[in-house]
Amino acid sequence: MSTQTYANHGHRPVYTLVATAFWVVAVIGLVGMRRGEAWGDEAAALGLLGAIFCLISISRLYITRLQDRIIVLEEQIRAERLLSPASLAQWRGLGVKQIVALRFASDEELAALTARAAGESLKPDAIKRAVQHWRADHRRT
Repeated sequence: MSTQTYANHGHRPVYTLVATAFWVVAVIGLVGMRRGEAWGDEAAALGLLGAIFCLISISRLYITRLQDRIIVLEEQIRAERLLSPASLAQWRGLGVKQIVALRFASDEELAALTARAAGESLKPDAIKRAVQHWRADHRRT
């Protein structure tokens, strides 16, 4: 991930702009339908379906990103409570997806699995497969 500065910190809601463009197409299509244009109903349907698809995708993306942020905070508290300073330093070097995968590890295996994840650059799926004593997460959406 690149370093964030004042110049590049802004959020650019590309998906929202795409959904807005589809909505505009839908409105133009509805106007065309009202005027009896042959292309009106197709444009309205395309715009409406495109906007709905974009909005569903946006909601899923935002929900997952928000949950990842919350999981990282929860796991940070857990790591600070359970890990030695050396293991905690390794944990802090992990990526978000790796930390999210480590949430399934039991307290007893967290330190060893953190060391493996950091040392072997394990991908999230490999981390989950390495968990011996699974901690369930029934709250994930």
